[in-house]
Amino acid sequence: MPSPCSLQLLARTLRAQHLCTLSVLTASLPIQADPAFMQRWVEQFANSEIVFQRGSTNVPFQPLAFVDATHYGESTLERADGSAVSARQTTLSQGAVLPFLMSPRDALLVGDWVSWSHFDSTSSNLDSFDVLSVGVPVGWFRQVNHRWQAGGFVMPLGHKASGEHWSWETMSGGFARYVQNDRLWWAFGLYADFSSGDDLYLPYVGASYALNQRWTLSAVMPWPAVLYAADSRTLYRFGVSPSGASWSTETGTRDIQYELDTWDFGFSAARRLQGNLWLEGEVGVTGLTGMSLRGSDWEEPDLNVSNSPYISIGINFRPSL
Repeated sequence: MPSPCSLQLLARTLRAQHLCTLSVLTASLPIQADPAFMQRWVEQFANSEIVFQRGSTNVPFQPLAFVDATHYGESTLERADGSAVSARQTTLSQGAVLPFLMSPRDALLVGDWVSWSHFDSTSSNLDSFDVLSVGVPVGWFRQVNHRWQAGGFVMPLGHKASGEHWSWETMSGGFARYVQNDRLWWAFGLYADFSSGDDLYLPYVGASYALNQRWTLSAVMPWPAVLYAADSRTLYRFGVSPSGASWSTETGTRDIQYELDTWDFGFSAARRLQGNLWLEGEVGVTGLTGMSLRGSDWEEPDLNVSNSPYISIGINFRPSL
């Protein structure tokens, strides 16, 4: 993502940007589900003025809902004072974004995001701990004209580490999508993060280009990738995706909260199970890692975190026309 800010600060925004960008790009898509429950909903979107994805490609839409589990191998953190701690991480996540048509050109977005991470310490100088994060995004989407779509969101978000109180922040942003032609579209926007520690503002830009029906180059941050779909039932992806968790520890008499954010480099394979339900698995290596430090008069330290392998499996809901 283009930004003059450091990667350490950038990584703090990835979870919210994933949700808000997903909302802008998929909020207008009708969901095909059991006609007994959602037929009228589907018909409303079909009869609206909202323009769906142009062009012909086998690559499915981004998920509107997902449940997944990820396990990371042992990773070692080397502190600036020469000490080191090691831990393994297991994360369970669930998220959803649901669009409700409010007018022929407008849709209301309501969603949720929950993540639980367990850090299993393999060092005597670090206790194992858990981190729970909960967010409730609410947004708005509008079809401006046949080429432009726009939207915005706000998401209250809370984090709780073992033995600590809840910490709160509010994420928000505004985004636009411009369809240049049948194969190429652009996304622009601004993201903001308001918390008790400091506020953060970042510009956003992304693009997606369909080389042909099977291959797509996606520069939609924060998950740039090369996508290959031989047919409408399979999808292969090679690229980068964000992962992150927050945790707390004590050094001397100070309460210090670290935020450990990582970029995962991996290969995934997805298969349509039935209807809009997909099963997806991924393997890879945790790559570029950033670490920030909060506390009185503390700056971001020079810390080194080793890479580790990871494996993930999940089920997601991808709408289709």
